[in-house]
Amino acid sequence: MLLNEKHFERQRILYFEGSDADRIWVVREGEVRLFKSSGKGHIITLDVLGPAEIFGALSGLEREVYPANAEAVKKGSAWWLPRSFFLKLLGENPQLPLEILQIVSRRLRDAHERLRSFAQDPAPARLARALLRAAPTGEAHVTRRALAEAAGTTVETAIRALRRFERAGLVRGKVGCLEVVDEAGLRRIAGESSS
Repeated sequence: MLLNEKHFERQRILYFEGSDADRIWVVREGEVRLFKSSGKGHIITLDVLGPAEIFGALSGLEREVYPANAEAVKKGSAWWLPRSFFLKLLGENPQLPLEILQIVSRRLRDAHERLRSFAQDPAPARLARALLRAAPTGEAHVTRRALAEAAGTTVETAIRALRRFERAGLVRGKVGCLEVVDEAGLRRIAGESSS
């Protein structure tokens, strides 16, 4: 069968930057983080993907290698197709390239917004935004390191900002979890309007 499933535990690497882009992936359950690391060991999270989100597709189209690392954030699974079969599907189904283009367009918009934010916004605003993204249900099961990487700041800066958020009554820290107590207040710090 051409559609395969890979089960993974939390923090399992699915592929490394520079490895052969021989598969196209879709998250079935759990979450997958795409990230890059510098020669000095600094890590930047490019995106965190949930169920039904595709990854590795652009690499499969234009490159022979993956441009970033893919790591499981939560226990789950992903489906994968061989690159050759994916390219065949693109040729046979004219709607599929348009759908891939929409995915790429959304991710490019998000990447541009993150770059703008890294250049212009203070660390607490970026951290508040990363925390809101990580806690769509009000709880973020994420490490402070992962939040720092998503916000483009150091772990020490993230810890200081999170302590300020806790003292202000915006979040409550528990073991392995951050609970958003005042979403509107966090959105104000992030520079977003409440929804």
